[in-house]
Amino acid sequence: MLLQPIHIQALRYAESRPYYYEDPGLTAAGFSLAEYRKLIAQLCAGGIIHSFHLTLMVPPLLGGTWVWAGILGRAEHPYETAHRLTTRLPFVTEILINSCFPANIGSNLALLFFSRDFENETRFIQNLSELHDVEVIKIAEYNYPVTLPLSSEEKKFIRFLIESPDADAETISARFGQNPNWVRSKIDRLLWTDKNPSGIFRIQPSIDWSKAENFGHFHFLLETGHRPEQIGRLLADQNFQMVMGGKPLAGRYITVEADVWGIPDLYQRIDFLEKLQGVRVAGLIYNQELLINDYWVVKTIGD
Repeated sequence: MLLQPIHIQALRYAESRPYYYEDPGLTAAGFSLAEYRKLIAQLCAGGIIHSFHLTLMVPPLLGGTWVWAGILGRAEHPYETAHRLTTRLPFVTEILINSCFPANIGSNLALLFFSRDFENETRFIQNLSELHDVEVIKIAEYNYPVTLPLSSEEKKFIRFLIESPDADAETISARFGQNPNWVRSKIDRLLWTDKNPSGIFRIQPSIDWSKAENFGHFHFLLETGHRPEQIGRLLADQNFQMVMGGKPLAGRYITVEADVWGIPDLYQRIDFLEKLQGVRVAGLIYNQELLINDYWVVKTIGD
């Protein structure tokens, strides 16, 4: 599929949250809800969006002390290693498969997960023989004193969205025989957003970037004696973003990321970076696929 910048903009919104109604965020981006839905439909038809999935923000749902963490590593067989990790770690939400150039530099596998046994799970991850140059990164910590009680009606609502994660507000209303205000009240209470941190569900797309003919998201691994803040100044206004706040990958590479529009754009970006004094592009990481892991969701919601 040949993408336009507006497709990427719509996809970034879809990654952050579902939109059931006209929204100030969409309006500010120049989208009506109908236009946004049309772009998402095009991305689905082109195979960029493979499917949608409901996943859970388990800390507010189950209560207690939690860590949200990421795993970075390089595996000879990333899909098999990801399966082993998701079998052992109960709350993995996202799996990212990457291609690395050269193959022995960078992480071709990344996962995001929630943990309430972070130290023991970290030891398990670090002891996996098939995962090399592994890093376990603590992203955030949560402490919810109580669980969020769900009524039987709310559980039915969540289970319907598990089965039909791409349902719009009109479909939900028809399914439950309820008016739009009822649907909005459920979404406002249960959907996790930045403004509703006590929400418990998200709808996220699985993405196959290999179907994009003219676009790719790349990480550039830089060998440099410059500090991260110096790199940030050198790259100001060049449409690069620092990865992990500049923390060196594998203790060695400062990583920056960028959206790339075709091979000429990729060459130009590498050339620009290589011409910076004291900087060498040691490798590239191409975001190949994002998988949403929802196998644990039904069991967690319960009957």
